Amino acid sequence: MMWRCILEKMDVPSMRILILPVVLAIVVSTAVIAGIVKTDSFQAISDGVNVTLRWITEDETNVKHFEIERCSGTDVSFVLIATIDPKGPSLYEFVDFSAFHKTTTLYQYRIKVVYLDNTPPMYVGPISVAHTVSGVRKTWGSIKAMFR
Repeated sequence: MMWRCILEKMDVPSMRILILPVVLAIVVSTAVIAGIVKTDSFQAISDGVNVTLRWITEDETNVKHFEIERCSGTDVSFVLIATIDPKGPSLYEFVDFSAFHKTTTLYQYRIKVVYLDNTPPMYVGPISVAHTVSGVRKTWGSIKAMFR
């Protein structure tokens, strides 16, 4: 993967950002929470249609599930948008299909790690991603929302 090589050459203490052609923005978090999420693996990628989150886990001992939370613009409170069950150490991917409802938005995402034994949850992130949607896509999203 070419972008991974480029990201590794950039040296910014807490976050690495790369803007690629074709309106593709990648933000990579450098957070590691108790060995659960692998270093530098939490990514938010906007392709102009949806936002895709990816992360890699190393150890999921005692993990009940992962909660994906999002806030947008100037909103300071995170909202739960998905719950993902653990599947053992692996690559996870979540596509936020609801991100296309606004034309231009800065979204922040974080992962809440919930444990089986009621240990207080741990958070990975937040990471930010600029998401720009075409006017045609926005109109179609509005039409679909009327029939829900």
